[in-house]
Amino acid sequence: MMPVLVIEHTDGDGPGHFGEWLAERGRPMSLVRVHAGDTVPVHLNGYAGLCVLGGPMSANDEHLDHIRAELALMRLALDRGLPVIGHCLGGQLLARTLGASVGPSPAPEIGWHQVNATETAAAQRWFGDARSPVVMQWHYEAFSLPEGAIRLAGNDACPHQAFEWGGLHLGMQFHPEADQPKLDGWVVNDRQEAEALSGVPTAQSPAQIAAGCRTHLLPMRSLAFRIYDTWAAGLVG
Repeated sequence: MMPVLVIEHTDGDGPGHFGEWLAERGRPMSLVRVHAGDTVPVHLNGYAGLCVLGGPMSANDEHLDHIRAELALMRLALDRGLPVIGHCLGGQLLARTLGASVGPSPAPEIGWHQVNATETAAAQRWFGDARSPVVMQWHYEAFSLPEGAIRLAGNDACPHQAFEWGGLHLGMQFHPEADQPKLDGWVVNDRQEAEALSGVPTAQSPAQIAAGCRTHLLPMRSLAFRIYDTWAAGLVG
C-alpha cells in the first residue's frame, strides 16, 4: 500500500492515535516534521492521502513558509481527489483552502469537551453511534464552514467542530489523535498556558485534563478509529 503523508508542526504533537491506526491497518506513513527542519513536499506523487496535524501557529500565518506550502499542497490534493484529513490547525488549513475563514473561536477550548453530531447521514457515517462524544480540545481559533461542506458536529463554544467536503475530505477542530503520551506531554509542557485561563469555563486545568483521561481516552480512541476507517475508504492505492 502507498503511504499516507503526515505533517507534524511541533515536537510533542505527533500522529498519536492516527499513527497507531495506520500501523494496525498495515498502511505506511511518511512523516514530515516541519519543526525539525523537514520541507513540506511540493507534490503528492506516490501518496495515498494527506493528514495534517495541529500546532500553535495560526492557519492565517502565511508569513511562515510551511503554512503557505501546506495550503498549496492541500489545494493540489483537492484538485487530484486525494483525501485530506485535518486535525485542529490541519482542519483550519483545510477550511481556508476551501475558501472559508479562520478567526477567534466564540470561546477557547482546552481539555475534554462534548461535541454534538448533526442529524445528517454524513455525521452517522463518520461518527456512528457516538452522537455526543467527549473529545480533546486545545484551540483559540476556529473555522467557518466552507461552501459546499456538510457540518458534522458543533457545540456552543465552537459551532463548527467538524465538516466533510466532497465525500472524501474531513476537517476537525478537535484532537481525536491525542493519545496518552501526547496528553501527558501537554499536561506537563503546556501547564502554564492552561493555568493562565483559570476561571474560563471552557478551559480545564492540567489536573482536570489528566483526570479526564481515565474516563474519556478509550472512547475517544474508538471514535478516532471509526473516523479514520471512514476516511480510509477514499485512500488511493
